[in-house]
Amino acid sequence: MDQFGTLELAWSQGYGGSEAHFIDHDVICFQCGKSIKFVSESGIETVFAFKGNGQGPFTAHKINKYFAVAEQCLNPKIYVFVFPTFKEFSVLEGGAQLEFQQLVFSASEFLLSLSGLPGYQMTLWKYETGIKLASVKIGATPPTSICFNPANWRQVCVTKDKEITVWQTEQADDKYILLPQHVKLPPEDPNMAEDEKERDVLTRASTRMTQYTVDVPKAAIAGLVGEMAERLSEIQDETVRVAPVSQTWTPTGDIYVGCKGGQLLKIDGELMKARVLYYPPPLAETPQSRATSAGHSKTSIGDSQPIADELSAMVLEGSLNCIALHRKGLYAVGTDGVLRRIETGGDEFKVAEQCNVGAPISSLAFSPNFSRMALCSPLGSIHLYDSGLPESLFLLRDFHHGQIIAVSAMATGSETFVSVREDGEVQVWKVDNGKLLSSVNLGAQATALACSPLAHIALVGTLTGHIFCVDLADIGKLRVVHRFRMYGGPVSHLQFDQNGRYILSAPEGDEVFVADGRPSQNFSVLGYAVVDGSINTITNYTSGQNVQVVVTTNDKHDKDQGANKLTVFSLTDKLINDLKISYNSLKCDFRDEAINKMQFHLTVPTEGAAFGENNTLYAINKHTKKIYSVAVPETKPRKMTSPEAYLSAETEFTGHQLAGAKIMLSPHNRWLASYGTDGCIMLRAKGSMDRHVSIMPHEYHLDGVHTATFSEDCHYLLSSGYDGVLICFAWNFTSIGISKAKSAIEIARSRMARLITLQQQEDDFVQSLTEWNVPVPVSRSASVLQQEERERTERKKQEAIDQDIIYKTPTPTPKADATWLEERELEALIDEDQHYAETKTGLRTQIRDIRRTIQDMMKDNEVLPDIEKLGRHEFDLDVDEQTKLQSLGNTEIARVREEIEFDNLAKMYLRDMIKKECWDEMKVKGRALQAFNSNLEVSNFPMKERSEPVVQALETVTKRRQIEIAELAVRKQEIEQGQKPSSHAKYRQSPYSGASEFDDDLGEGEEGEEDSKELPSTTGSLGAQFGGGSDLFYSQFELHTREQKTTQIILLEDAIHRIKNTFNKEFDEVFGKKEQEISKIKEKNKRIVKIMEDLDIKEEVMDYELSALEKPEMLLTVDDSEVKVEKFLTAAQRKKLEQEEKAEEARRLLEKGDNARDRALDMMMGGVLEIKKEDELKKDVPKPHFMISKAEEEWSEDEKKLVGDYEKKVKDLTEEREKYRKQLETELRKLQGIIQDGMAGFDETLNALFLKKIKVMMVIYQEELKIQRLRFVLLKEEELEVSERELVRLQQHKKILKQLSSEAASESSKNLARFKDEYDILLAEDKVMDRSFKREFADVSAIMQDQLYRLFRKRPRGQKFKGADTPVLDVNSSNPFAERPSTARQNSAAQASIDVAVEEMDREGNMPEGLELHVWKRMCTYRKDKMDSEQLVKVKSLVYAEMTDFEQRRKNEDVALEEEIRDIEKQIKSLKEDRQRFTLNLEVQLLLKQGQVEVDAGSFVHNYTNSVLTHRTVVEELNSTIKQLGESKITSMVESKDFRKGIIQLEWEHKRMLMQMTDLQNKMKDIQFIKVTREIQAFLNEADYDAKKQQEIAILEQTILLQKKHHDKNMREKKRTFNDLQNTIQSKDRENSGLDLDLNEINVCVNERNHIDQVNADRRMDTGAERRYQEIVQRRKLVDLAKAQAQEVAVLRAEVERLRMRTFPALVQVEH
Repeated sequence: MDQFGTLELAWSQGYGGSEAHFIDHDVICFQCGKSIKFVSESGIETVFAFKGNGQGPFTAHKINKYFAVAEQCLNPKIYVFVFPTFKEFSVLEGGAQLEFQQLVFSASEFLLSLSGLPGYQMTLWKYETGIKLASVKIGATPPTSICFNPANWRQVCVTKDKEITVWQTEQADDKYILLPQHVKLPPEDPNMAEDEKERDVLTRASTRMTQYTVDVPKAAIAGLVGEMAERLSEIQDETVRVAPVSQTWTPTGDIYVGCKGGQLLKIDGELMKARVLYYPPPLAETPQSRATSAGHSKTSIGDSQPIADELSAMVLEGSLNCIALHRKGLYAVGTDGVLRRIETGGDEFKVAEQCNVGAPISSLAFSPNFSRMALCSPLGSIHLYDSGLPESLFLLRDFHHGQIIAVSAMATGSETFVSVREDGEVQVWKVDNGKLLSSVNLGAQATALACSPLAHIALVGTLTGHIFCVDLADIGKLRVVHRFRMYGGPVSHLQFDQNGRYILSAPEGDEVFVADGRPSQNFSVLGYAVVDGSINTITNYTSGQNVQVVVTTNDKHDKDQGANKLTVFSLTDKLINDLKISYNSLKCDFRDEAINKMQFHLTVPTEGAAFGENNTLYAINKHTKKIYSVAVPETKPRKMTSPEAYLSAETEFTGHQLAGAKIMLSPHNRWLASYGTDGCIMLRAKGSMDRHVSIMPHEYHLDGVHTATFSEDCHYLLSSGYDGVLICFAWNFTSIGISKAKSAIEIARSRMARLITLQQQEDDFVQSLTEWNVPVPVSRSASVLQQEERERTERKKQEAIDQDIIYKTPTPTPKADATWLEERELEALIDEDQHYAETKTGLRTQIRDIRRTIQDMMKDNEVLPDIEKLGRHEFDLDVDEQTKLQSLGNTEIARVREEIEFDNLAKMYLRDMIKKECWDEMKVKGRALQAFNSNLEVSNFPMKERSEPVVQALETVTKRRQIEIAELAVRKQEIEQGQKPSSHAKYRQSPYSGASEFDDDLGEGEEGEEDSKELPSTTGSLGAQFGGGSDLFYSQFELHTREQKTTQIILLEDAIHRIKNTFNKEFDEVFGKKEQEISKIKEKNKRIVKIMEDLDIKEEVMDYELSALEKPEMLLTVDDSEVKVEKFLTAAQRKKLEQEEKAEEARRLLEKGDNARDRALDMMMGGVLEIKKEDELKKDVPKPHFMISKAEEEWSEDEKKLVGDYEKKVKDLTEEREKYRKQLETELRKLQGIIQDGMAGFDETLNALFLKKIKVMMVIYQEELKIQRLRFVLLKEEELEVSERELVRLQQHKKILKQLSSEAASESSKNLARFKDEYDILLAEDKVMDRSFKREFADVSAIMQDQLYRLFRKRPRGQKFKGADTPVLDVNSSNPFAERPSTARQNSAAQASIDVAVEEMDREGNMPEGLELHVWKRMCTYRKDKMDSEQLVKVKSLVYAEMTDFEQRRKNEDVALEEEIRDIEKQIKSLKEDRQRFTLNLEVQLLLKQGQVEVDAGSFVHNYTNSVLTHRTVVEELNSTIKQLGESKITSMVESKDFRKGIIQLEWEHKRMLMQMTDLQNKMKDIQFIKVTREIQAFLNEADYDAKKQQEIAILEQTILLQKKHHDKNMREKKRTFNDLQNTIQSKDRENSGLDLDLNEINVCVNERNHIDQVNADRRMDTGAERRYQEIVQRRKLVDLAKAQAQEVAVLRAEVERLRMRTFPALVQVEH
């Protein structure tokens, strides 16, 4: 078909929120599938079809108007194109192996690319020349954003989820390198400190007897070397840190970074440190209204308005996914759809502007002049917004992004297409330009689409089984006019026949529904056909008025395996005219004969199918992916197993590369198209299937093509992929293709002419339909309504049963949203009810009578005896229900039994594992001994059998150690032979000889021991005393090598084993004693029980048995008495148990029979073989018979004698019994005492064993402590070794870097020297041109030479060369950065300006007068060359400066690496010294008494870090000296005390006498100065002083009586006066009342007179009062003035007197 022409991209539509860019001031570009789409603000769209092998990332340069696209294939390339010509500008090769992840343009002429797996390589390009400048790998994780610094292209910031890296580009001429600077991310939690402080944890103090310690890095402790050691701190960092997602640079070189959680960072461009400017508030603190507004609410255009500071809390998680810097501030937008302008002055964070876009935003881009920004949403919309203008936000495009389910051409004669997306969005597109004409949303999830050829309608199938009818007559306004539902499942297949007469639809099951395709018939369902298996594909072919339908299915209901069955049936006029006879049942399922249904087998699994002319089926082989054709027979096969029922491929053609392809025929049935997941569409002509045209509209890694369709005239082909993009291709026909296309057009026209009348009728009917509205949903769900209906029915049924009436099931009614199939089933049910109504009534009557009979029987059963009663289930007549319940019960029992069995099996396995680990593998089983009379318990040491490797290691170590000891003894003997012991040897032995004194106290030393043998004080344990001694141990002071420490550990473990064995032997002996003691107790208890029976004592006898702790074997068996629940027995077990019980009963009956032996023993010896004394004592003396039969008076003498003998015998028997009783009591007490003594003796033995166990455990802990110390030392040595290996590796790595840096520095120096030579030559040539000017123009005069030289030196004013990064400032621009044109553009603009200025200077009008023209031209040429030379010198000078700086940096790096290598060498040397010192500084465990440790105890244990170990004799000698000095001091102190005591006594006596003397003197003064009063004189003069006092008292008493009488008289007088005054008061009160009345009248008169005076006051002129008032005031002022003057005169007079007194001498009279 390639001879027909080619398919070219006409247009594409779709946008999913990918990164969009401004490429011009009003043009936005973005990726649209495999093409690049350019949309201008005016609405003009342009599509660029990328011709590369797949399409990868895309980027655009908004300043230079370039865009770059990468391929998606192996070894992809990057293509750079020019806008708007779309001319290929350059091709960049070699940047990736598999794919590109990202492309970024700088503000100048550089491009950065990032490859994908496996390396994530970042490459810097100069895209104008296509040269790769530098590349570097950035790690194993993809970045989240990459951005050039707009102010400096040499800086690139790369953000990842867990790191931020700023790459610095360094340049030396044509050499470029990228150097990283890492930025540490702050924590996500604002309350978490950046640097965690070490916590003070209580740890054990060091017992090392040295101040030297070794610090080992954490990597060495972890045993890590290499890259893992370098990343250890990162791995150990468990702090949750922010996740960067966006970034933007500032003009000062700082970076704003937006994070996933809503945090905003600012990175200092100099220090490269990040700090958080803003943390989002917790969600719980966000106001509900604000949080709601931040959601994805779909609004048209939000309002932009300034907001308060509190609105900063609106910046939540996801709000900073896109950020960009503007001169007004930082713009940020994200998933909440709110655009914010943030002001960050200092540490402040303020949202100054806000605009609700109404959709989540995934891309933010500014125009070149920063006056407008584009906001792109993943929902498919693009908004434009002008900063600070609230009304400027408008919707540029809304593509409504989503999966396109299907695309279909509209009715014949229309130039539009219809598409439907997954969310139910129906869109109508113009086929020639791709313009979106209109759309409507169905509000349901769509699954299928079909456009009717008969009317301008589209049917859309949904997930719920509904089919919507959309009116397409008015393209500008789409309407949903009808909705119907055939079945309940999703509409998987939906299509019209070619004439639009039938609708074929199918769910995911095995039914194909046929409906009338005419809207005027309301799409009535005609019926359905049942096929075999799950439907894979439905296709149809129209021949006249007949429609053949072909369905491919999979009979195993596994569509992924492809179709293996083919079903063909026909739809004819005969079938439609008489549908009732065509149905198989009332459900309207077609009979096979009515539709001529045929079924075939497909020999190969098939996917996709298309049925065409001549009964030819085209399909795709699922295995080989090839397209094949097969002729479908017209007759039905006789059997499905016959050969004609199997269809095999007749021809095969090249197909697709991946599985999942589909196939279709063009509308004129001449072309075949296939499409699949490989993204390819193949077109073939049925006449030449081997030739095809293929296009790649979609990418295979996005699952390729989802659906495709032809236009009615076959000029266009539309496809949609899983990327949500709709692409249209147009034919570019050749001359041959035009003729073929004309046939398609003619067929389309003929079909349109044939259907035009019906189409007009159907369109008119559709136009008359009203718009369908969504029904108002009920408040309750359908399931709730169904439940309520069921409950209502059950309630009515129960009421009928209670009232004993016949219940009639109500006639069912269809539910609100019933399907056509449900309605047919309901109609069939109603017909069945009407047909069998009488039969059902009779059955209900019989059931009622049976119910009554059963109820009567149940009532009679209730009064029967229990033995005759029947169970409730016996009256259940529903045997099937009984069987069902029983089977369910048995199933549940089996399930529970299985669960219990599995649970028991798991427990048994666990038990076996525990028994194996803790019992079977134990050589010595763990058991305990318990005391008889206390809670004391002593356990042994459980021990496993030593493994073979352990035994072999012990044997090896033992033999090696024996050899070492023998060799040491021989060598020592040879060395010391004939020599005396040296003082050094004595010194070495002195600690051990002196330690014997300590060991004597510990019971360790013996006088006969050799001096060279170590004692427990230096060995550090008492293991030798408990069976753990050995001569093979190393001395603790000799453990230097690793082998010695390992050997010592093995020997110590063997010592612990021997100590445990020794104790276990003693434990076994004590255990045997307890068993013997228990056996003795049991024997004695038997006698005790017998004695208690004889004595008739009811006391409990203590019976001692071994407990489970002492005999753990008891735990392994379970007695029947331990099981508290009844044992479940199976039928066989119960039968066997009954047989055993019968046998036992028979045996007992047999034993109870006639036994001759027992009978003879009873008759001859009373039933016993031996006569015992206690048995005889139990017998009573027989009483004579006469004592019972006769009275005492009737006894004879003989009988009385017999009575006497009887009483004597009774007395003797009683005495004998009492004696025997006392004997038994004595024996009982003795036996009990023996038992108590035995138990007490055993408890003492057990107590001794317990004390020994404590000592043994102490010894074991001592040995284990030594083992742990040795293991710690070995671990420390290993850590030091690992640390050394890491330092050596780091040293080698640094040496390699040093070599590379040295080579780089050397090469830089060489390049600099070479370039310097070139620069010097160029500079010299430039100077030569200046000096040779006169020689070049020697043919002119000197004056003319001077004029020419001045003109030669003249340069264009202001045209100085500017660097590439020199900004062009514009204060009115919104660009936060200066306008920075690229270097090439700037150079070209500067050169053009210079050329214009030079041309102006070279004009002949500027030629001096008298100069010839050829000389002037020669001078202009020479000047132009000189200017070019100067320009080149300036460029080279800049390059030389860069190269010098580059060389200096390389040298600095080389020096820094050299310093690092030196530091590492120092660390290695120091580490080796530490290892040597650590090996020699041994940690020794000593066993000392508490008094010999003179170190203050710490908070936990003693700290011996700053302690010294000295010999005991030194301390004892010092103590004796201190004791002697102390005694002498005490003696002198006693003497001094006694002497001091005498002095103190004398001083006390002296003080006492002085105080007595003072006291006497005071008494004497008191006597001398005492006053002698009259009373004292009277006392001294009167002889009888008391009589005188009595007389005075009598006189005073008489005086008191007289005064009392006088007082009474005065009181009577006062009372009389008081009464008179009371009377006077009353009379005065009466007078006052009368005066009050008079006063009121007088007040009234006074007020009247005052009122009259006030009225006449104005008429009178009373000047006298005013004059008198003025005189008084004047007099008052004069008096005040006189007083003030008098006071002033007095003050002045006093001052004069004072001054006068100062001038005269004062004569003072002196008193003698």
